[in-house]
Amino acid sequence: MAESADSNAIQAALGEARTEPSTATAPTAEPVVLQDWTPLHRCLDWQLGQMAFQQRGSQAFTTQEVPNLINQGGLAAYRSAEVLFAHCVELDSADELEAEIVVMEMAIGLGLFAVQVLDRFAVLCREHGRDYYDRLTYLATDGTPRMVVDARDHKVFERHAGRVVLGLVDALDPARLVRLDDGEVMDLTGRLRAVMHTYLLCVLPANLFRRQIIRNDNSEIEEKWGAVMARTLLRYPDELKWFTNRSVAEVVALANSGQQQDLAQLTRLYPLIDLELVLAAFEPADITEGPDVRAAAELVAQALPLPAADPNAQADEPAVNPADNVWVLHSAGAQASLGRTLQVLRSNGILLFRDYGPATAERANGNHLYQHYGATTAFGINHFALKAWLETPDADGKRLATVSVPPAEGEASIKTRLISRAELPRTRASFALQFDPRSFDNLESVMQQARGQVSVADGQPMDHYRKALQLERDNWMLLGEAGDIAFRRDRNLELGHLLLSEALRINPWYSASTWNSLGDLFWVKGEFVQARGAYEEATKNNPEHFRAYLNLADCCLREGDWAGAVENAAKALAKDSEGTESQRALEVVQEASKRLGEYRERAARYRKERQAGSPR
Repeated sequence: MAESADSNAIQAALGEARTEPSTATAPTAEPVVLQDWTPLHRCLDWQLGQMAFQQRGSQAFTTQEVPNLINQGGLAAYRSAEVLFAHCVELDSADELEAEIVVMEMAIGLGLFAVQVLDRFAVLCREHGRDYYDRLTYLATDGTPRMVVDARDHKVFERHAGRVVLGLVDALDPARLVRLDDGEVMDLTGRLRAVMHTYLLCVLPANLFRRQIIRNDNSEIEEKWGAVMARTLLRYPDELKWFTNRSVAEVVALANSGQQQDLAQLTRLYPLIDLELVLAAFEPADITEGPDVRAAAELVAQALPLPAADPNAQADEPAVNPADNVWVLHSAGAQASLGRTLQVLRSNGILLFRDYGPATAERANGNHLYQHYGATTAFGINHFALKAWLETPDADGKRLATVSVPPAEGEASIKTRLISRAELPRTRASFALQFDPRSFDNLESVMQQARGQVSVADGQPMDHYRKALQLERDNWMLLGEAGDIAFRRDRNLELGHLLLSEALRINPWYSASTWNSLGDLFWVKGEFVQARGAYEEATKNNPEHFRAYLNLADCCLREGDWAGAVENAAKALAKDSEGTESQRALEVVQEASKRLGEYRERAARYRKERQAGSPR
């Protein structure tokens, strides 16, 4: 790599706007470099983001550090099951469906998507008299061991026992699965009927490049390339004492040790860590992926529309051609994963995925940098370049695969793709029907109408919720939301109980807010034992759900369990990261502590006064 370009100029080119702290509280110490200029996908900040998944496991999702609810209600999972069922029917009709139907999901996260795929697939098979579910082996995998262990420990797949195998799979090596139960290594090559994943490709390595074409007066052309580089900083070193007892020098030593266990200790410092970005000059020939980067740049340049003629331009003023300044989001990890997954699939198998990122040349031609979700990080993926790569014929006229895009996708931020080497017309027709964004938009419109009526005194949100549930009857998020409205706004305890219970039947593992609402409903009904049980389930679902701990403290106060009230209120105080209920939690701690002290004083006095066998 050549020497980095001017930092301020590149910050402006990248559109980086940094918000400075207020002068009243601004730390005075200069930032400390933890890692010098490094390619974005290998920088320290990126590594720490990947480690956050390893450390947090399912908690990265239950706390919404990583936004996931948009994909967990069931909408995408149920439609994926419909596509899988149509795919099995198509192959069965052609007598090409194998005895054991093996489906793999990579990056299961909480496992809710997998459960809902299995739920709907089982119903479809039963309704249509097909035995596909009984022949199904569903490989629920992740690259993060703790995710898979959490799914096992929470018994997420209990109602599909015998159908699910939990295991570890690296997205860049999808042919090799390590079973969680016995450690057996399975070779999946040629065995997989279908592979599914959601928000997997965006956490694989990628980088951002820029190609500039400079034309001089002699019509000579110079091509200049830049690659985004990152420098990781400890932005506020004088604030370190609030996060760790380590010194700045010790933190720098950990960052430079190269040992995973040392780097893992830095994840808690995430709020203090920041990046500086620059474009560094480089030559595509100097890196392995250079030909792919160059091809992607040319692809974008060719697809960009020509600029409209400017009637006010001077005669000798050269026209600005957008193709002369092209950004390249090179999704190297996504490209490698997709290519290797196609090699593992059966020749007529399917790959179904959802992810975010640009899908047109205009959208792809931008400075797409990875985003932070809590302490985790992710890139968007270049759907535009990946589709062209998969479908461009080689020297023999063959292409890797055909990519199906839902109709009327427009500028939807989340893209769904069906990829296969086989034609599969019925499967693709089902995909087009199920993932037409207009069906998603219809449900969202009804939901927005319902939510808009919640704050209106004479509004009827339940009418809209009923309509939404007709569209998505098994959506646990929708059921829980409707149950909460029925209970809190309409005071319809019977309907609220029915809807909340149904939501928890579908997803009892990761519905902390719904469990908490059910506890509140029991409390209003005076069923305090049931209320406490629901609050306890909420804390099991999400050990960081501060409101459930606070409600448990109220239960303990009512029962005279002063020690339990102190313990749970203190947990609520510690878990309330935004401080919204800190005052109330502190008041409960103080009240319960006072009662606990009085109780202990009385208990000690009465023990001293007690005489065994005293005459009456």
